Amino acid sequence: MESNNGRNVQVILKTQTSYQIPAEPYMLPVAFRRYHLSQLINQVLSLPTPVPFDFIINGEILSSTLGDWCVEKKLGEEEIIEIEYIPSVLPPQKISSLPHSDWVSSVSVAKKGYFLTGSYDTEVRVFNESHEVLHTVSGHTGPVSDVSWIPHQNPDAMLIISSSYDTTARISSIEGGTARGLASLHLHTASVSSIRANGSGTHLLTASWDHLIGLWTSDIPEEDEVPVPVSSEEPTRKRRKLATSSARTDVHPPKRKAPSTVLKSHTGRVSKALFSLDDDGKAFSSGWDCTVGLCTGTATSPERAMVDLALSADSRSILGGLCDRNVLLYSASDFPSNLQPIMFTNTSAPVAIQTHPTSPHHFLAACQDGMVRLWDIRSSKNAVASFEGFTDVSKRKITSVEWGREDVVAVGGEEGVCISRAAIR
Repeated sequence: MESNNGRNVQVILKTQTSYQIPAEPYMLPVAFRRYHLSQLINQVLSLPTPVPFDFIINGEILSSTLGDWCVEKKLGEEEIIEIEYIPSVLPPQKISSLPHSDWVSSVSVAKKGYFLTGSYDTEVRVFNESHEVLHTVSGHTGPVSDVSWIPHQNPDAMLIISSSYDTTARISSIEGGTARGLASLHLHTASVSSIRANGSGTHLLTASWDHLIGLWTSDIPEEDEVPVPVSSEEPTRKRRKLATSSARTDVHPPKRKAPSTVLKSHTGRVSKALFSLDDDGKAFSSGWDCTVGLCTGTATSPERAMVDLALSADSRSILGGLCDRNVLLYSASDFPSNLQPIMFTNTSAPVAIQTHPTSPHHFLAACQDGMVRLWDIRSSKNAVASFEGFTDVSKRKITSVEWGREDVVAVGGEEGVCISRAAIR
């Protein structure tokens, strides 16, 4: 095939997907763009329904013509260019929202049929797919920082974990339509930034601004393991009101639970602690001390606080969001390593990152400018797509993002929760 000016370039098209074509050199016009390459693959495979593809050259998604790319990289026409092709990602589409009266700090769509949210108004809420509030879980006396489900063999079991700026975390249940606090977790002396369970639901991790990480079992003790502090001070009106509110919510007060182990690996605020998705006992953490930690070692970021942490679906990659515009990717197989991590640069600082539940290649970076950027780790030069977390420009601040089942993306922030769909083919 020849372009209008008769110039061609040799390429080899490869893929790790099921859309394999013969790995042999093709002479293609330098005027070819993504559309033409995608059309070529569809023709070679004789696909009954066209599948759009993206093309990666040396870690960068092709966004120009082949000729322009060769000129930019100063490559001669005699050189063979290896191009990896991947199915394109559909642009995220907003489908609904979950309004809240206060900021939403955390949202989970991990349990099919439900949306779980934590809010600055101290409440945890459970919505159904019709966006009706089914349950409101009270008990915290400060803004909720993180919420999640505890995995359980019984799919009908509804066990919730939450952390708060009130220095505690909680295990709650919903039984017979009633929300009840089962245990309050007592260790930390500063805000608890996150709480997560392992894959089997037997253990929990809390991360705190007091530089500590708590390891807990999910068992509910029969008696308090931590005594109620004795204070001679006269309770303030606010504390009396909160105590009265908690008493109304919990007919049986939650048991005061102590940690199994305390980890002291950080020298600054810990922003996130989570278990390996392989449920192999490994745990990772990130902190404002510019480090990402594993139980066997630590990697240092380039003098920037780590604000969030995520693991790829295959647990092979560790992603850390920095307080500047960058997200760093480390290899979990040889972590910690002195190798330079791959850097993904956004136009604004990320506040939360989230990986796709099944694709090991894709992650979202929710940023301070109100935009959510979708990245493919095989291309670190530019994002695959970007979309607004919230449409109201006066209330566009984002605090959290979750990418769950059926490609549902839930963005939490100033306007409540915005729900979109971002399909990965």
